[in-house]
Amino acid sequence: MDEADRLLLRRHRRLLVEKLQVDQLWDALLSRELFKPHMIEDIQRAGCGSRRDQARQLITDLESRGSQAFPLFISCLEETGQCMLASILQTNRQTEKFLIPKPKDPRPVDIGSGGSGDGEQKDHGFEVASTSPEEESPGSNPESDATPFQEDAWTFDQVDAVSSLPTPSDIFVSYSTFPGFVSWREPKRGSWYVETLDDIFEHWAHSEDLQSLLLRVANAVSGKGIYKQMPGFFNFLRKKLFFKTS
Repeated sequence: MDEADRLLLRRHRRLLVEKLQVDQLWDALLSRELFKPHMIEDIQRAGCGSRRDQARQLITDLESRGSQAFPLFISCLEETGQCMLASILQTNRQTEKFLIPKPKDPRPVDIGSGGSGDGEQKDHGFEVASTSPEEESPGSNPESDATPFQEDAWTFDQVDAVSSLPTPSDIFVSYSTFPGFVSWREPKRGSWYVETLDDIFEHWAHSEDLQSLLLRVANAVSGKGIYKQMPGFFNFLRKKLFFKTS
């Protein structure tokens, strides 16, 4: 299994142990050749043989079943009617795939003397210029509001295309900064992104849709001082989203 899929599976381990209906999965797992019959028997005997014990063992063993194990597991969930779990896993997998660029000639980039660590250039299209102490704004000492993205990038095998609406339709995801770069916060006032988001929503949420609001946020945050930050978002919405403010 790809390292990215492995990490994603581990992040959802608790949910899967709580909700996974393993007794419905055996035939689907066998038909897709994810496991052989004797492997299924070993999973069924795990621990005390309870559903939770079997779920824990299934998730652990799944990591060693090849690069297609994760998407095949999702298809097993869909086939057996466990659509909520399938949707969560698929949405998160597609979201991360969409956001993380494939690196080209990675090299260290100085985040700045006020930052909290080194970043890494993920793509030639994005650069961060270093700043010296004398270039800092008077009285300003911002600190990193988030750890730079550190996980290795990865590639995904493409599954067969389908002719229906994608699982992650009607979602909107906003990020305080582009993957690979830090976001900033003032020690006393807090996150630039959250502070600006709160201010923009207070003044404009009664009349503008969510995408327009976040464009204002991006414009305001990106124009702050010496230290730079670029918020962003992506969505699979089919209509404009407005907030009910009264």
